Amino acid sequence: MVYTLAAYTITIGSLALYWVLQQHRQRSHAMELAAAIGEPATDPQAGFNVGAALLAPVWMLAHGLVLPGSLLLLPCLAVVPLYLQGLMVPLLFVGLVPIAAGAALGLVGTRIAASHRGEEDPADFAAAQLPWAIAGIALHVLGVPWLLVFLLEPAAA
Repeated sequence: MVYTLAAYTITIGSLALYWVLQQHRQRSHAMELAAAIGEPATDPQAGFNVGAALLAPVWMLAHGLVLPGSLLLLPCLAVVPLYLQGLMVPLLFVGLVPIAAGAALGLVGTRIAASHRGEEDPADFAAAQLPWAIAGIALHVLGVPWLLVFLLEPAAA
């Protein structure tokens, strides 16, 4: 089980990081090209915000949405005790809340971040959102699966 998990987390993590870095590189080159030929830069509010999707409650707290972020943190923290007690039906409903919020924030997160940060250079804005995406991928590809393995290990013994 551990070897399979290691193989999949390394593969999925590498592909996800490659995708995010390619997306960032493409956006940066488009902005540089637009600046070189004197056209307006591409819209920094366009695209999917991976960091907002994967780190929804923390991302919301950091971008000025304190009350919704705090409320979303509660179901995220309730997932582990529900799982450990084997309450799968409540876990399904409680677990869908962060997934739905993450999907919604992925779609509108760049607009929220742009309005929170104010007017600034599009390249700086894109560079500021990149660490959120990398941290989200690291958490979901490395942290969560391995945490579940270590939580399940005592139960299997």
